[in-house]
Amino acid sequence: MQVLIFIPALLLFLYELYRLVKDDYIFIRKGISLEQSFDIAFITLWVSLFTSRLLYLFFHFYPGENIFYDFFSFKILGFSLTGAVIGGTIAVYLIGKYRRVPLGRLCDFLSLSFLYTLPLVFLANAIFVSRDALLSIFLSAIIYFVLLLFFVQFLYPKILNRTLKEGTLAILFLLLFSFITLATSLLVSLNHIQSFINPENITLALLFIVSIGLTIKQERSSSHSRRSLVR
Repeated sequence: MQVLIFIPALLLFLYELYRLVKDDYIFIRKGISLEQSFDIAFITLWVSLFTSRLLYLFFHFYPGENIFYDFFSFKILGFSLTGAVIGGTIAVYLIGKYRRVPLGRLCDFLSLSFLYTLPLVFLANAIFVSRDALLSIFLSAIIYFVLLLFFVQFLYPKILNRTLKEGTLAILFLLLFSFITLATSLLVSLNHIQSFINPENITLALLFIVSIGLTIKQERSSSHSRRSLVR
């Protein structure tokens, strides 16, 4: 049943990506068609789905289980949002390296389109979780909705007028996603703090550290560009 959540989320993701890409002057100037953008999006989605399933089984692995058998089993259903984000990030980076596309801008548009789906995904997922997890689910939905408003109203216009360097929005999304997910996990684990230290949270902590490093690198690159323009 959880798979049904992906259908409206997928449609919303594709619609928002279409809306962002179709009239973008950078994509038009570089000859990147809407069809090419959707090809990349679908490849990214398939990789994300694969890593989401694989990392879910890894994060919930028990000795004696066969992770390769369980991957295709309907007895153990579940997907990891963390796995989807990591897989999608890796896929877009590799595609951008081997295709002549504006990688930073594409990552920004994909991240923003994905962010549109998160409040919906969390609210829909509330049907399938236990009562103890409802607080973190609703809290996450509200936080991501507020974050979406911030990105759309303040950051996206700066990407369009190139006040912000391309790729900044995507890096900030990774940074905030890992931080928010860790924070909500900590909130749920307050009564059982030992359960907070698990493979998924360790992976999120590593993603958070990498995101900080990328943010610092991006800021240094922007500062260097500004100094070059002044000269």
